[in-house]
Amino acid sequence: MPFAARTALLCALLASTLGAARNDGNVAGVLQRMREVAGPVWRAHIVSVARLSINGVPTVVSAETQGLRVLVRHCTGEVCDGTYFNGERLYSFNMNGTPVPEDREIEPFFRALRIASGLLFLGSPSEARGVRIVNGGTESLNSKPYRTLLIGGGDVVPLRVYVDPRNWLLRFVRTLDGRETFEYVGYRRIGAFALPFEVLHNGRVLERYDDRAIVASALAAPRGLVPSFNGAPESVATDPRAVTPIVECNVGGIAARCLIDSGNSGLSMSSEMASRLDAPVVGNFEVRGLGGYSTQVVRAGPLRIGNALFSEAYYIVLNDLRRYGYDVVLGADVLATTNLEIDAAAHLVRLDAAPAPHAGIAVPLSFQNFVPVVTVDLGSVQTQLAVDTGDESNINLSYDFYAKHPGLFTITQRRTVGGIGGSSVQMIGEIGQVRIGDYRLGPQRIGTTQTLQGTAFGHLGAGFLNQFLVRLDYANGELRLLRRT
Repeated sequence: MPFAARTALLCALLASTLGAARNDGNVAGVLQRMREVAGPVWRAHIVSVARLSINGVPTVVSAETQGLRVLVRHCTGEVCDGTYFNGERLYSFNMNGTPVPEDREIEPFFRALRIASGLLFLGSPSEARGVRIVNGGTESLNSKPYRTLLIGGGDVVPLRVYVDPRNWLLRFVRTLDGRETFEYVGYRRIGAFALPFEVLHNGRVLERYDDRAIVASALAAPRGLVPSFNGAPESVATDPRAVTPIVECNVGGIAARCLIDSGNSGLSMSSEMASRLDAPVVGNFEVRGLGGYSTQVVRAGPLRIGNALFSEAYYIVLNDLRRYGYDVVLGADVLATTNLEIDAAAHLVRLDAAPAPHAGIAVPLSFQNFVPVVTVDLGSVQTQLAVDTGDESNINLSYDFYAKHPGLFTITQRRTVGGIGGSSVQMIGEIGQVRIGDYRLGPQRIGTTQTLQGTAFGHLGAGFLNQFLVRLDYANGELRLLRRT
């Protein structure tokens, strides 16, 4: 059953359960005993650290919680990525701390679990707004009796909380259908607080921490590379000979050519550029494109594009980049903290801190691996394609998707194409109609590449996007297109 359908079923079950449950005054007593034992964990900033070895590589996992907010980092050396939940939205962030939103479907469950596991239901109503708590009676689990509470209401998935009456500590949290069970064990006292050091999910270890501490500072959200502008944002010329937006830029005081590539999950530079900068190596990375290889992560910068300045950042080194006519690739780390406008007809791009003007049509964006994805109708087939300003193609489908829909177009041409990590064969034809947002476009060039390991089911490349004035707004999850007349 899809998660959304399961959520609706659980909420319906909770409504009937809440109606039948006896709220006989025992709830207040249970909550008070839990407060006395646990301490005010619902308002504390808690930092938890686990030191692991993953495939022989030392890895540190840190989790910070405060109220509804959760920040989890996975670090190998100084290179980290992870997730952040601000109480409303769930984000992933990359090695430069650039956040992009995740699918909203899981957020009601994540919010409910945080309210339960973080004991926010013990705090003031504002700390778990809209949540109802009723007495669930005594229930046995693993042959032991527990006092239970039902938590629901608001924008949360209903949960049953199991409290051990021998010590009044939280022991289990379960969905009402019993399919998801979280167990909290290994409690230790940290000052005035009682904290579990191990969490199991359906019987398997989910979290096991070496250290947990209460800190006085507030939890800081990841921000990414927020640029500074020397004066009003200005337009920057692109190479008029190129289909993709290539601009002059400067990294660490060295002039370079930069590709603005929404299909890139971060920042990259050529091995030659990394050598010229004498950029320190800080980690390793597995590159995936038309092929793949192991490479390095370096620290370099600052980066200047026009009058926008970005601080020092991490770059993935690409050994085969320079042959394409540029040394730097600017992806999500630049685009997520600015608003990008591409005017291919005028050969200009503009990076701006302000939201884009409301012109043209707005197409909602979702994100996969930090790459923006839109819904597109290819003839009668609806699919999701990555918005990829760094791909010269018009529409470039993954071969697996084309194999399932071979009637989309007739192959009229085959050619060898090169990309990061290798080369492949691209098969090209024409499709009669494409719809994106409110725009219906006539015949469009379309192709499929045999070893394409792209995002979603293919790419909307620069060849397609250049039919429009394009504005990308990652923060608001919006692609805005203005058709050329």
